Amino acid sequence: MKLQQLTELLKKGVTRSILKKKLFEIYPDLDFDTALEFIQAQGLTLIEKNGIFYPATNFSDFKDATYCIVDIETNGSKPENSQIIEIGAVKIKNGEIIDTFSELIRAKFIPPFIQGITGITEKMVKNSKTQKEVLMKFKEFLGDAIFVAHDSYFDFNYIKAQLKKEGLGDLLNPEICTLTLSKKTIEASRYGLKYLTEELNLPKETLHRALGDAKTTSRIMLMGFNKLPNEIQKTNDLINFARGSKTIKNKILKKQKTKPKTNNKRK
Repeated sequence: MKLQQLTELLKKGVTRSILKKKLFEIYPDLDFDTALEFIQAQGLTLIEKNGIFYPATNFSDFKDATYCIVDIETNGSKPENSQIIEIGAVKIKNGEIIDTFSELIRAKFIPPFIQGITGITEKMVKNSKTQKEVLMKFKEFLGDAIFVAHDSYFDFNYIKAQLKKEGLGDLLNPEICTLTLSKKTIEASRYGLKYLTEELNLPKETLHRALGDAKTTSRIMLMGFNKLPNEIQKTNDLINFARGSKTIKNKILKKQKTKPKTNNKRK
């Protein structure tokens, strides 16, 4: 909780003395420089300007940022009593895929209904790497990129919980949810990956497989980027824009309500 509070505090800028104090509260056994390196290794890159520390996203142009679009498949919805069975990710910079990540994860049990949805069976993952091994590789792949997912609340927090469970630290990368981003930039009747793929004529990938869903999500993200308001320039502007409740549907409904009624009576 203290670490989460610090990340929120950093968004507005924190002096060196306050940051030093906060880091000591979280990591009492580490000196300031080591603690700073430690949180940056977990995905939170900081920049110091005039003695004030800020997230790097406050100053970087969103068009120049590196995005890691992630999708996971799991054998249950609650991270405390389930695990990841597949991670897929694509890394994008300057609108192009620069790298991909795809790993099945060993699991003793996959419920039949999840096998039916994903096509991932216990036999398929029997000789795969453990969750800890795959998460170590994934953290290295992710680096300090912006974490992106369709319904990132689930993917981000599930991975975060599994990292802690495996003793692999935290997940501090800035995050963007393409579910909310698409609702703010793309007109569609429904916003699930399947429906957006059909309505937007996107290339069809294998649904409910991690890498395929990550590729679809990356295309939706880039379409959303092309329809952003002009005032969105910095990466932090984009992160803040992708949050909140003002969606295209809300705007359309508001326009419909405020549209003056026409008098169709004959004179």
